[in-house]
Amino acid sequence: MTAPELGALDLLLIHQLLGHYGHVVDDAEWDRFEELFTPDAVLDYTGAGAPALLHGIEEIRTFFREVQHPSAHHVVNIVVTPVGDEIRVRSKFFVPYTREHSVPKRWKGGTYDDVVVPTDAGWRFAFRNCTARWQFTADDDESVPPHRRTW
Repeated sequence: MTAPELGALDLLLIHQLLGHYGHVVDDAEWDRFEELFTPDAVLDYTGAGAPALLHGIEEIRTFFREVQHPSAHHVVNIVVTPVGDEIRVRSKFFVPYTREHSVPKRWKGGTYDDVVVPTDAGWRFAFRNCTARWQFTADDDESVPPHRRTW
């Protein structure tokens, strides 16, 4: 089996999906996750601190309701690649943790590695992996051990 043929509209809609994810999460609109994920989606945020893989929208939704989120999500360098029977998307993210309850205040960044699929309702994440790659924390923040301030 090979991946579906991608036209310009598909590429645009896949890019829109990544942007839509940021807005839905930033607005804490957990009831809109059907607009982002397939019902059986797998979320792997273990590379960003999650304790385990998450399976299905309800498990993903529960996780998102309970964790600390950054002030905003920014996604750049989006590359869409058909590989075998999958459409893979690789992108970079950077997020500020600047809300009052964010301790420590910091910027964090890394990569998303996704598998997206076309559905009757549009493109959705079937698999989403988030890996933190770097963090910048103000050097004068004594609440953060020196070895964790920037990595």
